[in-house]
Amino acid sequence: MGQTSAVSLEALRAQIRALEGGTPVHRRRASTGVQLIDDLVQGLPCPGIVEICGAPGSGRMQLALQLAAQVTGQRRAVAWVDPLRQLYPPAAADYGIDLDRLLVVRPPANGSHPEIWATEQLLRSGCFSLVISSLPGKKGARRAGGHQWARAAERGQCTGVVLSEYPVRDVPAEIRLQTGRGQVSVLRDRNGRSGHQRPLQDRPFQADPWS
Repeated sequence: MGQTSAVSLEALRAQIRALEGGTPVHRRRASTGVQLIDDLVQGLPCPGIVEICGAPGSGRMQLALQLAAQVTGQRRAVAWVDPLRQLYPPAAADYGIDLDRLLVVRPPANGSHPEIWATEQLLRSGCFSLVISSLPGKKGARRAGGHQWARAAERGQCTGVVLSEYPVRDVPAEIRLQTGRGQVSVLRDRNGRSGHQRPLQDRPFQADPWS
């Protein structure tokens, strides 16, 4: 999608909001402090949803940890929805994450996908600058929050980052990144930078217990 198409799409969304009685949403790309992401997509949308997909061990968790470290380092709060109990806070601190500004939410394991509801409420709350949510399963939660997450992020004026193994088309991602083979590729970017890729930066620590 080119720059003109992206602008036209945003104008159409504004018209739909006006017809529905919604207030205009002012979006911007905010620098993350993670050079790889800033170079690829010129920062993350605020408000907005980003998806980082990739196989286990491909580096998707590494990128999320670096983002969380930058946000908490700016004395802002991060929420992390961790249904698979993969996040180990003491090791996350080694990535520079301020644990005093990190809320880890571990919904009960059942068939109703409580992580989807939890993610929506955190996005909507307005208490967090960044909400990271891991979608379990090889194909993610196909009943992922969809446009409810996008509206919740607008209400809370925050950025949501979804971690998945495969692209989840139900996630209304403004940016979709894919990790693999030592690269990070842009699968989707409403600002027109789809197709760009960069080498995944070296991990800041030797030991990395996550994917």
